[in-house]
Amino acid sequence: MRLSTVLSTVTILFASKTLAMSWEEADKKARKWCEDLTNEEKIAIVTGRENMTGVCVGSIDPIERKGFKGLCLQDGPAGVRFANGTATSWQAAINTAATFDRTLLYKVGEAQGNEFYQRGINIALAPAMNIQRAPAAGRIWESYGEDPFLAGQCGIEVIKGMQSKGVIATAKHYIGNDQENNRGASSSNIPEQALWEVYMEPFYRAVNDASVDSIMAAYNAVNGTYSVQNKRLLTDYLKGKLEFQGFVMSDWWAIYDVEKSFGAGMDMNMPGGKYWGPNFIGDSFWGEHIQECIDKDIFPQERLDDAVLRIIRSLYKAEQMDDYPDVNLYVDTNTKENIALNRKVGADSNVLLKNDDAILPIKKNNKIKKIAVIGKDSMPTKFCSDLGCADGTLPLGWGSGTTDFKYIVDPLSAISKRAKKEDIEVVSYGKDDAKGGAEAAKDADLAIVFVQADSGEEYVTVEGNKGDRQSLDLWHDGNELIDAVASANKNTIVVIHAPGPVNVPFLDKVKGIVFAGMPGQESGNAITDVLFGDVNPSGHLPYTWAPREDYPTDVKYDAALQGGGEEKTQYDYDEGLFVGYRWFDKKGIEPTFAFGYGLSYTTFEYSDLKVEMKEDGLHVSVTITNTGSVAGAAVPMIFLSFPDVVKDYPSRLFKGFDKMMLEAGESKTTKIFIDNHDLSYFDVESMKFVKPEEGEYTVYAGSNARDLPLKVNVSANAGETGENGETGEADDNNNESDAEEDIGDLPENDDVKEVNEDSNDEEVTTDSVEEEASNTEKKNTTVVKKLVKTRTIRKCIIKKKN
Repeated sequence: MRLSTVLSTVTILFASKTLAMSWEEADKKARKWCEDLTNEEKIAIVTGRENMTGVCVGSIDPIERKGFKGLCLQDGPAGVRFANGTATSWQAAINTAATFDRTLLYKVGEAQGNEFYQRGINIALAPAMNIQRAPAAGRIWESYGEDPFLAGQCGIEVIKGMQSKGVIATAKHYIGNDQENNRGASSSNIPEQALWEVYMEPFYRAVNDASVDSIMAAYNAVNGTYSVQNKRLLTDYLKGKLEFQGFVMSDWWAIYDVEKSFGAGMDMNMPGGKYWGPNFIGDSFWGEHIQECIDKDIFPQERLDDAVLRIIRSLYKAEQMDDYPDVNLYVDTNTKENIALNRKVGADSNVLLKNDDAILPIKKNNKIKKIAVIGKDSMPTKFCSDLGCADGTLPLGWGSGTTDFKYIVDPLSAISKRAKKEDIEVVSYGKDDAKGGAEAAKDADLAIVFVQADSGEEYVTVEGNKGDRQSLDLWHDGNELIDAVASANKNTIVVIHAPGPVNVPFLDKVKGIVFAGMPGQESGNAITDVLFGDVNPSGHLPYTWAPREDYPTDVKYDAALQGGGEEKTQYDYDEGLFVGYRWFDKKGIEPTFAFGYGLSYTTFEYSDLKVEMKEDGLHVSVTITNTGSVAGAAVPMIFLSFPDVVKDYPSRLFKGFDKMMLEAGESKTTKIFIDNHDLSYFDVESMKFVKPEEGEYTVYAGSNARDLPLKVNVSANAGETGENGETGEADDNNNESDAEEDIGDLPENDDVKEVNEDSNDEEVTTDSVEEEASNTEKKNTTVVKKLVKTRTIRKCIIKKKN
C-alpha cells in the first residue's frame, strides 16, 4: 500500500471520528432539550402515529413549539422500501456477507445510508443480525449467515457506514427471530450460554464496536416471555450489562399491552396502532395509557423520561436535530456509483462451488463457440408487491426487506451482450420444461442452466411457502431440468439463485456450479462478469451447505396462532452452542460444502502461521501466495480451539478473516487480531465472559471450516513483548485480562483490528524467526514453515518452537 493512500485513509478516518458526536455530548444536549417537555409531548415521541398509512412505514409526530420535525422510519436491509424505483435495489445481506470483505460491507452501508439521508429518513430499519439456525428459515437472506462472529463483523461495518451519513441504523431483530412460522406467537427457548455467545453476540458487537443508535425488538418470545415484554433482555442485559445508550423500538404491531412492554424497557411503539389498518390510527396500547399507568404507579415517571431521553439522545448523536432534510421518498439516488457497487458486490459474492476441467471462465479460445442459456430464472423478472412471486430471475426474497425495483438486469440479456465481444453465439430457452431445455442444449458447446428457490416473510405466501421454505428442493422442477440438460450436453453449468442451501442431486452430473444468491438489480451483469472471467470469483459460503436432515434443527409448520397470545409454537434451541459448522464438527458429519467454502480461477497456498498472545489479545499472521496464473482474491480464515479447561465446547470457532487481492505468483502476509472478548467464553455461574487462565489455544488457518491446513498452539497466558517480538515471562500483575470480566466492564481495547501488509512491506524471514526462537526458551510465538496447498493437501508438517 502506498504511503499517500495510508495517510489519506487515516485522515478520512480521523475526520469521521472527530466529527461524530459522542454519547456523552449527545446526552447533555438531549437532557437540556427535554427539560420543558410536557408528558403529552413525551408520549407522542414514544408512540407511533400514522400506523403505516403515511409516507413512511413508521412515523413520530412533530412538536412545532420545539422545532421538532418528527421522525420517519423506513425499511430496510436491501435498500429504501416504497421508493417507486428511485432508490437502488441492493443485493441481499447474505450476499454481502459472502464477500467476506469489510471494505465492501462498509461501502454498502455508507451508500445505503446516503440514500436514506437524501430522503430525509431518520431511521433505517437495518441491518438484520439474526442467526441462520435452519436453512429453510424464510428470512435468512436478510442476515449474515450462521456464525455469530461473522454476523457481528458484517453488522459493524454496515452500521458504521450507514451512521457515517447521519442516519440512525437499527440492529434487528432482538432476539431469536430465526424462523417465520408463528413468529408472533412462538417462543425461542435458548440456553443461557448460547443466548450470550451465539444470539446476542452480533448485538454485542453492534453496541460496543459500531455504537448503533437503535435496536428493534423481535416478534417472538424468548424462554416464554415476549421480547417486547422481556425485562431481562431489554433492561437487565441490553441496557444494563451491554450499556446500550440508544433506544429500543418494537417490530411492527408486536406490542399488545402497555404495562408489560413499556415497563420492561421498550422505548418506541411502532407503528403505533393496536393492529394493522387506518381504523387504528390513534388507537394504541400506549398513547394516553402510559399516563394512566404512571398515575396508578404501575411504572414511574422516570421510565417515560428515560425512553424519551434515549430517542432524543440518539438523534443528537446522529446530528439530526438541526438541518436534517425534509422527507421525500422519491429523490433519485439510483446513481452510477451505486449501480457499480451493487454490480461489484454481486460479482464478488458469487460462490464457485464446482469447476471441473476448468470449464469456467468462458473463453472462445477454449473452443466455446455456442452457448445455450436455459431456464426461466435467466429471463426478465415479473414485478409484484413486495416481490411476492417467483417469475423470472430472482434478485431478492419477499417481504418487508425487499424494494421497488426500477429495473433488473436479467442473465440472458447480460450474457448475450458479453458473448458478442467474444463472437460467441447464444441460444436460449426461457422455460423450465425439461424436454425443451434438453433440445436447446444438445447442439451447444456449453449449456448454462439457471434455477431458483425462494423464501421470505410470513405475511406473504408464495407457491405454498408461508415465509419459510417447505423444502430445500429447487423450485419449478429445477432438478429435472438440470438432469435433462446434463444428459444432452456434457458441458453443463448450473447457476443457482436462492436464499441459502438447496438440494443438489445433480452435483456429480454437471461440470460447474455457481451459487449466485440474491444479487439485486445488477444480477445479470454480476453473474456474467464471473462466467466470462472479467471477475475472478471470490465469494465464500457464510453457512454450511448440507442435506436438511443433517442440521441440528429445523423450522416448524404449525397452524397459525394469535400473535401475542399465551399459546405459542415452541422452538427449543437444544443444539446450544453447536450451530452450523460447529454441529457438523461435533457429529463428524461431512457437509456438501463447508462454511467458508468457495473456489477461485486461481489457487492459493498458506504458510508461515505465527501467533503471539499478548495482554490485549491474540496476534496472528499468515502468508498467502497466489500459485495460479491469474490474479485473485484470497480469504484467509482463522479458527480457534479453546483450552481443555473449557468443557462441552465446540471443537473450533471462527474468529478472524481478511480479504486480499494477489497477482499471479504474489505473496502477502496478513495480520489478524483477536481481542480478549473473542478469546472468552460465557460462564453461566458467574454470568460473565471469562478468558481461560491456563492451557493452550489451538489456532487454525486456511480457506474454510474443513480446509485448515495450518495449526499451532499458544499458551493462554500473555507475555511481555520485546523489540524483536520476543515474549518474556508473564507478570502476575499484568494478568487482569485473563480473569473474569463483567459484561458491562470489558477491556477498552475490545476491538477487532485487521491490517493487510503489502508484499513490499517489511517481512520476517524463516531464518530470522528460527534464530529469534532459539534465543528464548519460553517463546509464545509459533511458526509453521511448511507451504500447504489448499483444497489438495489436508495435512502439514508442523515445527513448533517452545
